[in-house]
Amino acid sequence: MTVDGFELLGDAHDYLLTAVRGVPDGAWGDPTPCSEWTVRQVLNHARLDQQALVMGITGVEPASDPFEPVDATGEKPVAELTAVLEAAAAAWESRRDDESVPTP
Repeated sequence: MTVDGFELLGDAHDYLLTAVRGVPDGAWGDPTPCSEWTVRQVLNHARLDQQALVMGITGVEPASDPFEPVDATGEKPVAELTAVLEAAAAAWESRRDDESVPTP
């Protein structure tokens, strides 16, 4: 069985967006199974992690440390995440034909 990495990436991004869209407005500060992080921090970890993964391609560092995510979001967390995921997908796509790419 052959797995298309780009299809897998798209599916993972879709799954993450579906989960984030399902967060009720008042639940962003709720605790998570990651006992030190709120729902907002888990979202920020996922967002920043995507930025870190493509840093070797884009040269752009994440806005902050993915492993110390802030406990805050902007007014439109889904739109912010969507923009990050679209940029990450575009970065990977730009190197689709490369045998390998640098990652952290």
